[in-house]
Amino acid sequence: MTADGKIGVGILGGGGILGAHMTGFAKTTDRCAVVVVAEANPGRDEAIRGLLGPDIRIVRDYHEVLARPDVEAVDIILPHHLHLPATVAAARAGKHVLVEKVMARNVWECDQMIAACEAAGVTLTVCHDRRYHGEWMALKAIVDSGVLGDIFFWKLDHNQNVVMPAASWAHWRDGIGGGCIMSCLTHQIDGLRWYGGEFERVTCMTCVRPERMEGEFLGVVTGTLKSGALAELSINWWTRSNQGDNRLWYEMVQVCGTRGEAYRMDGRGTFIRLHDGADPAALARYGQAALSGFVKVECGAWGGHERCIAEWIKMLRHEPAQIITSGRECRGTVEVAEAAYRSAETGKTIQLPIKPRRWKASGMPAALAGIVGARDLSYHVDTGAKR
Repeated sequence: MTADGKIGVGILGGGGILGAHMTGFAKTTDRCAVVVVAEANPGRDEAIRGLLGPDIRIVRDYHEVLARPDVEAVDIILPHHLHLPATVAAARAGKHVLVEKVMARNVWECDQMIAACEAAGVTLTVCHDRRYHGEWMALKAIVDSGVLGDIFFWKLDHNQNVVMPAASWAHWRDGIGGGCIMSCLTHQIDGLRWYGGEFERVTCMTCVRPERMEGEFLGVVTGTLKSGALAELSINWWTRSNQGDNRLWYEMVQVCGTRGEAYRMDGRGTFIRLHDGADPAALARYGQAALSGFVKVECGAWGGHERCIAEWIKMLRHEPAQIITSGRECRGTVEVAEAAYRSAETGKTIQLPIKPRRWKASGMPAALAGIVGARDLSYHVDTGAKR
């Protein structure tokens, strides 16, 4: 707690995703104060001060942050392979934890993080921002209302152009936790688990080009949910289809049911279409036009990172808060991604749940494996790409 009664927050990592997190902290300055940032690379100091102000304290070792009595909670935006050690260290220091997605590289690491925080009596929250985004939440409301009837199909896509140089931690399987599936298709996996419930089994195919990254740059996951619905999820990190005139999309979610269908697409919003025989209450809500075409639905204007952080600060202050991405909840997202990798490796369909395994290192350079900050968090060299 700071001297003026605000929640004192330390940020571990000062790379590219810091800007997204600061949208939330900037809107909660009446409740919290970011008092220190740990960043190993001095070359990032200017950008950090540009976001947090010229007087922000910057240290090189995150353990210095954990030793501060005015830091009550930490926001971990370090490389993925450091999420486990940083979370365990924070828990032992008695700090509440917010960790950027993806939670960890595999289920075994998630379990160690959960156990450490529960043993220390601190909270563990994952910043899976899509669950807090206004347009994604609008689609959730449609699904939960039941107006789509019996849902039988989901399709989720993620498209961008990403090249990860070997000098980046994210180039390496040990750093990122595999490849594009664990890094960013986990957005879609997490969203689908939130919308449609848990997976029963998954099948996966991947494609690797070493000049782009050690892990896969392309992945296709098909699955059956416990509800019986089928799902198709894909990620392509070698496409510019999300950019320029006549573009396709960066992200898209489509859901089909017996009484209607809906979708959310970045840059367009969230839409619904009703089928013949739709519930009269649904027609009254969305209008007759929804029988002949897709109609746009009203969405909250908030972004995912800002709302997640705002809810996290409320929780830390013991105020009413809607935290829907606890560590225990988001463990399941990592489990699905790990099951997909096991399917790609064996050529078999994988039944869930899976048995946790320790991470098996594949050989990331020692100079990158031991970093305590992040030398290259903004690893997308194509300016049209997003994380």
